[in-house]
Amino acid sequence: MARLDYRHKTFIKIWLVAIIIVLSLFVFTACNNNSGTYDLSNVQNVDEITSSASSSLTGFIRKALIGLNDKVGNFGWTVVVFTIILRLILSPLDIWQKIVARRNAKAMKRMKPQLEALQAKYGEDKQRLQMEQQQLYKKEHYSMLGACLPTILTLVVFFLVFAGFRDMVGYQYARDYQACRDVYNEEYNATLKEQYDAESVAYSIQEDGIVVANAGQDLNKIAKAADYAVIQGQNAVADYYNSKEARAMRGWIYVGSADRYLINNIFVQDGWKTAVPDYTSITGQSGFATARVVGFTADEYNTIMAKVIGTGGWGKNGKWNGLLLLPILSIVVGFLSQFLTQKSQGQPPAQTAGSNQGTMKMMQYFMPIMIGVFALLYSGAFTIYMFVSSLMAITFQLAFNGIGYLVDLKRGEAAPISFKSKKE
Repeated sequence: MARLDYRHKTFIKIWLVAIIIVLSLFVFTACNNNSGTYDLSNVQNVDEITSSASSSLTGFIRKALIGLNDKVGNFGWTVVVFTIILRLILSPLDIWQKIVARRNAKAMKRMKPQLEALQAKYGEDKQRLQMEQQQLYKKEHYSMLGACLPTILTLVVFFLVFAGFRDMVGYQYARDYQACRDVYNEEYNATLKEQYDAESVAYSIQEDGIVVANAGQDLNKIAKAADYAVIQGQNAVADYYNSKEARAMRGWIYVGSADRYLINNIFVQDGWKTAVPDYTSITGQSGFATARVVGFTADEYNTIMAKVIGTGGWGKNGKWNGLLLLPILSIVVGFLSQFLTQKSQGQPPAQTAGSNQGTMKMMQYFMPIMIGVFALLYSGAFTIYMFVSSLMAITFQLAFNGIGYLVDLKRGEAAPISFKSKKE
């Protein structure tokens, strides 16, 4: 860091603090298994499902998404609408950051000759050089913290929203499984009752609706009836889970020619994961920051979901939930957003540009790489959020640059764009 000027040293210190905050938030939101747990052990119907999420804000985000989905009807498009609303709410932060960055760019343009002169004069005396640079930045009102603070606040919001989506995914996992369990139990008990009646097996019905054969009956008949009831229950679950309405709620962007969705289940990652979560995923034992659903055994889950696990996706035997399109697009759009942001900032003097290039590239790559990790490993719903958010950031940056150019043009600070060739 010895070859970096005062400006870039300060930027790096601010970003290091930001990264520490981000990592702390990541540990809190992604690795806290006590938050966002759904216990189905005593749940009788889907309306009784509640979360143990300790943060009221994450619960608010989950409720906002669910309430918005009641109006939209598809969770994928609900996420798009939610993202647009959130970006509009946070737009004052964006405007503040862009105004500061624009002011800094103009200040850097004014300071360039002076910074180069200071570099030439005090290049051997690093301490004196940094002191002179600091005084010049203060004189020209160059704000390093002002340019970084909105980004840090945006990162904080990013992880709070991440926690909210995590809670929502857990809620939907719990809701889907409880609904399937209700369908299975209803069909199983109805079929078992029919089979017992047909085979003249005496039985009783408990308060919770479960059919129980009386003692001293033919065990072969009981086993045969139970096996048949299991199959019928599984068929009923398959019909419910794969119904047009259920698929339309979970999927995003219908591909009619393949009778699939771009993402078949947005509550699962857009990639190689199966469209229907397995037991370890739904209980939070595997996967990336998956909310936990508890209160049932692996045998129970695998029996009820037997005919839907590993179905309804892309690739061989339909085991891929998505085609990795959104993670790839999210990374590309993230780099494009960072590139536009970097271009809008002032360039350092020529003497320090070479030594700072590697460090600044590292900072420039941080957000797109982080977005790529989340897009590859977390739910399709959150990937949609990141993609739409980055797309809006690019649109806003281009609009801001255009407005800024017109303002500069009116003030005589920018040259008009010419579409004539140099030869003309």
